[in-house]
Amino acid sequence: MHGRNGDHVMGVRFECDVCNFRNINKRDVVWNSTTDLRTLRYIRRASLDVMWSRESGTVSQNFSRMQQDWQGASEALAIGGIFPKMGHPELEDKNGVGVAVIMLHASRRKGKYCDHLQYVSARKTVTWYMHAYTAITEEEDGTLFAADGKTMFASSSPTRTKWFQKFLLGMKRRTGVIRKQDEAINSAQILAVLETGEFLWNQAEDPHKRRGIANIMAFVVIGYGASLRGEEVVLASIKGIREYWQETEKMKLVMIALRGKFKGEDNLSWHLVPIASVTGSGIQVRKWVRRLMNIRRSVDGVMEGPLFINRKGVQGKLSDFNGDFQTFITLARERHPTTFSSKVEVEDYNLRRSLRRGSTTQAHNN
Repeated sequence: MHGRNGDHVMGVRFECDVCNFRNINKRDVVWNSTTDLRTLRYIRRASLDVMWSRESGTVSQNFSRMQQDWQGASEALAIGGIFPKMGHPELEDKNGVGVAVIMLHASRRKGKYCDHLQYVSARKTVTWYMHAYTAITEEEDGTLFAADGKTMFASSSPTRTKWFQKFLLGMKRRTGVIRKQDEAINSAQILAVLETGEFLWNQAEDPHKRRGIANIMAFVVIGYGASLRGEEVVLASIKGIREYWQETEKMKLVMIALRGKFKGEDNLSWHLVPIASVTGSGIQVRKWVRRLMNIRRSVDGVMEGPLFINRKGVQGKLSDFNGDFQTFITLARERHPTTFSSKVEVEDYNLRRSLRRGSTTQAHNN
């Protein structure tokens, strides 16, 4: 990739690699230094990302019109210098080139789904720099906009310059974005997982083994039945569920009480979500919730607190259960091979979104 004729007059400051190096380091390049030469390569990469944030046609048309207008005016009119001198005499990194270099270097680390960090992960460099810059400078930010609890502030940070925003756009266009969404799980697959859990439950005698089975089965039926995100399911409260247990049994419902901070909310709050005791697809919600509640009462001796706990005995997190969930998916695929697609990897099923995506998809289809 290389610069195009006209990139240097597309609305953002252009300086050569050596000038940018001097602005960052306040010294000249040491040409036999491996570190300095590597830094120059990153500076060149950042400059090219800025340039290629614009389409080639836009750059070409802008420069062509500029040349045409300037040539015609020069021949017919008396025109002095209408442009200021390019560049600036002070050694100062006003555009955040140094931060761009750090971000490019960080992007070379191995990512989760590919051999480098994706743009969204690499962009966290800008976040920590902005926090540190504001803390160090203690600048008095002026509020630009405030509504619905969201506030924007004016800032003199070099990462807020037009140059840096073009760099971010160019880098995103160059690297692209690989999205790997959680695979939706349908009701037939849920039933296969529950059948596998029932089989293992009947074989298990140790209460701790049964707890592991009930944890995943209850997580699955609550998450799928209520169309919840995985991080919301772990907020299920024993006390809240017990409060409505007898009343809702007559209605053939299970009232799932959730307590915690939810997406878009700032404070702890209660949410009550009713689910059919047995869904139209035959998913046994009440049975698995009852089993886990009984284990929490008989083994742990508790009548309130979180329904889902980890091995340390505290409220569990999504990550505490996801590995076991994928194990049950593997076992269910072995017992019901025609229910699952062979083209979908087990790792594509995750408690974070698979249950919610499957539930909402089936609801839309019905």
